[in-house]
Amino acid sequence: MVKENGKVFYDLSFYQGSIIVHVEGEEGVQVRQILLFFSVAVIALFATGCIVNAKAAERNSLEALEAFFSAHEHGKMLREKGSDKPILEIVDHEFNDWFTKEYKAKVSESIESGNSLKLFFLKGTEDGLTANSQYGVLFTKVNRQEGTVQYRLHPQTTNRLQENLHFVDIEMTKEDGEWKINDAEMVEAIYADYFF
Repeated sequence: MVKENGKVFYDLSFYQGSIIVHVEGEEGVQVRQILLFFSVAVIALFATGCIVNAKAAERNSLEALEAFFSAHEHGKMLREKGSDKPILEIVDHEFNDWFTKEYKAKVSESIESGNSLKLFFLKGTEDGLTANSQYGVLFTKVNRQEGTVQYRLHPQTTNRLQENLHFVDIEMTKEDGEWKINDAEMVEAIYADYFF
């Protein structure tokens, strides 16, 4: 900023990652208005959930999703049949670090209403409740405006004689600087013509 005869001179340009503002006008009103507008615009850009680099978002969210599955060995016994340990307590202990606050609430609601086996990461067996982590990615879609990455997963192993094939549609978003599962829905294969 240079002051000369009651006027303030600024320069606006992009140079090596720096932003320089150029304004020529009376000291005070005009300069403050432009700087205020510029400051609000910069804050709005960084405060929204917008994704600037779609490839990086896809890569980082996929790494987080794969880490979620690898942290929970497929078939790991979480609760033996006849155990009185609450399912919600098990899920909180095993899975909560991977979920956004919004999805944690949905999971809790699902468990409390008796629908824990409709959660994609749990599987009921003859012996009890196990981790279900054998999925592969079928499709990916990045939503830059909402700041989310959506995946359609398919089970890697199925018994076609005993089970209907279900896909899982997962939405991931950043919360507290980490990619987490924000929503998940199981979709029966015959109804899964459209991706999201």
